[in-house]
Amino acid sequence: MIQGQHIPPSGQQGMSRLQRHALLRRHPVLVPLTLSGCTLLLLIASFYTNNLFPLLALIGMPSQLLCLLLAVVLGISGILTSIVGLIERMDRSRTCAKNVSEYKGGNIL
Repeated sequence: MIQGQHIPPSGQQGMSRLQRHALLRRHPVLVPLTLSGCTLLLLIASFYTNNLFPLLALIGMPSQLLCLLLAVVLGISGILTSIVGLIERMDRSRTCAKNVSEYKGGNIL
């Protein structure tokens, strides 16, 4: 059995979900905000790359392009991470509602 799988007491195989880090469970918005913040910092740093990274300018590497490419990658990663978080949250709420709607009645203890 994979570590992220969960078998309910009824013996049925549950949906396999990877266990999330405790920090991600408590603060699900932290990763997309961090990635977006790093994107903004790299965009600002791209204007001053010749002063910040003189060694790259010395060997002829376009440091401004490198900073902009890293900013684009981090920005896209932040957007995708937030979309996945939203989908996961909607899926989790729909799964909980589905489990409640399957209740057939009876004595509640």
